Amino acid sequence: METVELIAESDKVVGRFTCSATHLGEWLGQPPTGCRFERVDEVWIFRFRDGRIVHALSLEDTLGATAAARPRRLAWRTGLALSRTARMP
Repeated sequence: METVELIAESDKVVGRFTCSATHLGEWLGQPPTGCRFERVDEVWIFRFRDGRIVHALSLEDTLGATAAARPRRLAWRTGLALSRTARMP
């Protein structure tokens, strides 16, 4: 996981990360494919109290990771190979 950006205000910290991995175990009901996915976007929002995380919320590009973790021929058939996360300048 790579930290892209961290923003702190009051009792909250927001982090933007990218994650890369190889699909070696079952994930979202899909059996392992051995396919690698790179730079999937994630955002985490943490709330702190007394120096400890008391609440965490995460958002991730699950569709992008799912498409990348599928073998090419399956992704092509489902149309997921064409999906991409919108990038802001």
